[in-house]
Amino acid sequence: MFYRITLYVLGICCVDSLSLIKKEIEGVVGVISFKGSSPKGKLVIEFKPNSVSSLDIVDKIEDQGFAVIKKVQREYMQEMYN
Repeated sequence: MFYRITLYVLGICCVDSLSLIKKEIEGVVGVISFKGSSPKGKLVIEFKPNSVSSLDIVDKIEDQGFAVIKKVQREYMQEMYN
């Protein structure tokens, strides 16, 4: 099982901002994937809820100086293979 969270973030104005967040989030244990778009500030992150919480992910983003303004979370049941 994994969760997909969609975040809308203020302050992502360029590819460098997006790269900074991506590097930080992909280093978190339990994060499966990260996709983002710089002009809209929309991030889609898939993660294992038994390893990391959505609040941990939001905190990592906000620690970088960005503001998360909206969060949408969904749960998915899917077998994952290593």
